[in-house]
This record gives sequence, C-alpha cells and structure tokens, in this order.
Amino acid sequence: MDRSVYRLTPRMEQNLRQSLSQYHHLFDGGRCSGWELEELFVKAIKSDTDANHLPKWREAGHDDMEDILIIENGNEYHIQIKSGKFSGKRDPKLQLSGHRLGRYNGDLNEITDYLNNRKANYITVPYRKLEDDYGRYHIYRLCYIDHYILAEIESQNWCKHGRQFRNQNKHGVLFKLVPSMSWQIWWDIPMRCLDMKEEFTDGRVLNNAQN
Repeated sequence: MDRSVYRLTPRMEQNLRQSLSQYHHLFDGGRCSGWELEELFVKAIKSDTDANHLPKWREAGHDDMEDILIIENGNEYHIQIKSGKFSGKRDPKLQLSGHRLGRYNGDLNEITDYLNNRKANYITVPYRKLEDDYGRYHIYRLCYIDHYILAEIESQNWCKHGRQFRNQNKHGVLFKLVPSMSWQIWWDIPMRCLDMKEEFTDGRVLNNAQN
C-alpha cells in the first residue's frame, strides 16, 4: 500500500455518519460547514482507539499543507477536508475549490510548480439536499482524492477561457484559475478519479458506491 495514502477505518466512517446525522437533528437548514466538518473528522479519527491514529487539527489555520495532520506508526499524512459539489447529469464531475494563489502575481509557471508539488490528499464530503412528501434529507458521500490526481499539469498548457485560465492533466481533471477571486484554483474531477463510498443520510444507505 502507498504510504502517502490515508483512509478512515470503518469505525471512523461509521462515527462520521452518526455525527452528521446528529448534526441534522439539530440544524435542518443546509450542509455542515467547512470548519464543522473538520472537527467531526478529528472526532471520527479519535473514535477508533484500536487504530491509534493521532490527528492534529489546524483549526481555522487555512494551512496550505493540511487541515489535519495525522500520525500513524511514524507515518505522517497531510489531509485537506473539503465539501465539494457534484455537477452534470450526463458526465458528472466533482467541483472542488482550492487555495487562492494571488501571492504568485499571475505567474503561471510558479502556480504550476505549486500545484504539482503539493502532497496533501483530499477527503471530501459532497452534499445534496432532497425534499419530498416525506420530509427533507441531507445527503452526503465520502470521497477520497489522492494527491497526484490534482497534479501533473504542464505550465505551457494553460489557456485563457473567458475570465479564467484553464488546464487539464492526463487524468481528465480540469484546472480553473480565477484571477477575479485572487487567483483561486478550482477543479472539475471525473468520477473515475474518486474513491467513493455510498451516499448516506440519517444513518441510512441510499445507493451503492460507483466505481
């Protein structure tokens, strides 16, 4: 197994689902926000005492390296926690936002080097809301994204597209730089690049994970 890869244990995943279910018994308006998700992940990791994973939460730190640093048997795992959103019915992709890169002053070579050399893996929990005659459902799906999926681009391949700069790597991930948002990076990630679990709401499985 690649030592740079981190996955929650089944007990941790179960704890996360239970916490999100409890959250929506208290708050029925919308999704669990970013910093709340991070804290629920830390609590989920700590819940599996047999695994002995030691999380260090960079609370409100906006650290480029990680939101959570996990130490397990001497190995360090740099994890970014994101929500994300699925879009598109014919060819669905996960839309994910990253850091603002205005400090590079629009230098596409430096931005490319930064994106290619980041080693953090992402754990995302895309959200959607469903309302029917029986009530409102807050639906989540746990997805893992390994760091190389959001790397491996070439600086000469950036193209101007309206008010954005766009690039694409060999995995089919679309990179979008938005100068008007302090050069924030956004990704459109094909479903095949995700290690996805089944959707869940209130502790119930809705459908099988797609591979």
